[in-house]
Amino acid sequence: MDANFLMTNNPNAIVHMQTQKDSSTSHRKIIFEEITKRSDRIMNVALWIYFAVGFFWSFYYDTQLIAAGIGGLCLVAYYTTKILLPKSTLYQYVLSVIFGVFSAQYIYQMHGMFEMHFMFLVGSALLITFQNWKLQLPLLVYIVIHHGSFAYLQYTGMKEIYFTQLEYMDLQTFIIHATVVTVIMFINGMWAFNLAKKTTEEAKSKEALESQIVTVKNNIAFADEISKGNLKIEYTLLRENDELGKALIKMRENLLISSEREQQEKYITQGSATVGDILRKYADNTEMLSNELIREVVKYTGSNQGSLFLLEKDTTGEEYLNLTACYAYDRKKYINKRIEIGESLVGQCFVEKDVIMMTNVPQNYVQITSGLGQANPTCIILIPLISNEQVTGVLELASFEKYDNGHLEFLKKASEAVASAIINAKTTERVKLLLEDSQQRSEELRTQEEEMRQNMEELSAVQEQMERQLKESERVQKELEQENERLRSQLKQLASNN
Repeated sequence: MDANFLMTNNPNAIVHMQTQKDSSTSHRKIIFEEITKRSDRIMNVALWIYFAVGFFWSFYYDTQLIAAGIGGLCLVAYYTTKILLPKSTLYQYVLSVIFGVFSAQYIYQMHGMFEMHFMFLVGSALLITFQNWKLQLPLLVYIVIHHGSFAYLQYTGMKEIYFTQLEYMDLQTFIIHATVVTVIMFINGMWAFNLAKKTTEEAKSKEALESQIVTVKNNIAFADEISKGNLKIEYTLLRENDELGKALIKMRENLLISSEREQQEKYITQGSATVGDILRKYADNTEMLSNELIREVVKYTGSNQGSLFLLEKDTTGEEYLNLTACYAYDRKKYINKRIEIGESLVGQCFVEKDVIMMTNVPQNYVQITSGLGQANPTCIILIPLISNEQVTGVLELASFEKYDNGHLEFLKKASEAVASAIINAKTTERVKLLLEDSQQRSEELRTQEEEMRQNMEELSAVQEQMERQLKESERVQKELEQENERLRSQLKQLASNN
């Protein structure tokens, strides 16, 4: 990744941004430092030439002491100022005055030669190389004071000062010469000012170009990170008018939103599919369904604890919420808990039929209103289990981190499926119980029918035996009657015989 790419999570980013803000000034400063160094090299040569010229003319006019003394003092003043104040520009202003002093020296050495009066213009031209129009002012002030005072002294009778050899130098001529000199120095000052302005503009243009290059490199690096899928990396614009950077940031934000939405939908879809598998697998067993469901939901949402409360009825027919399943810290918890309708947050969630999420959890919450164990969570969420406006229970989860929108949407969607599955599971269990009861009753009926059949068979056998006994008794009775008849007949015969 490019070294100029800025990330807000980098501690050096703020320093780098401050450097970017100061780069414009520092860059121009570097450019002018280079100009100053180049001018200093020129001035070093020029000063020694000025000094040598003074010595050259001194042999013609026997002014060696003036050349060595004044010229030497000028060199000492210049280099002393420069050495003692290396970071100051004072030596440049000293140099401006020195050019005037050398001009005055030449005038004196050559006994007022008129051409020497304009030697300071050479120094004025040399000062342009510093690109500082203010350097013309010390030279101009010195020349005005020197020429004015020395012209006055010479024309009052002091011929030894050797100001000029001209016989026609009067006040009018002096004023004209002074005006021309001022105009020339003004032009030199304007030239220096325009050069400095042009240098500054070129520096700004170069800085702008370099800034654009850096910006382009940063944008390329940022775009490369985006292409790699690193959408969460932060990017700080180097320039406020970086429209491409702004467009890349906007694109990154849109891609990040789209990616988060996609991940959220994937999270919801996968979670719903997992819950659906559990619901199908344990559709006929509420207890197994509750245990597996709470275990999977706690793990999938990254929760630490969770519990499932389902609507039940006691022997009196009164409804309450029963803690059907509880899972915490990767293990199942066996806790018995009954919560009345409207009691605590669980009962309130059941009554209001709305999600409750609490981030400011009291220290004793889990010990008072929840079956979540002893650890105190930082976020509690309660989801009513609703299907077709029918509330079947409440799902309660606890975590040390706040639940995001993805968790919330998944839990809402899953709660509907869970509520419907619980209703179906309870219906299935009731049907199963009714079927088992019906089968038991049918079996009892079949047993009773078998007993009745056996009783009927026994009764039929008894009846047949009684019929046989009746026939036998009838036969015996008939035989007895016949015997009686026979005896009566015999008795009658005996009676008739007697």
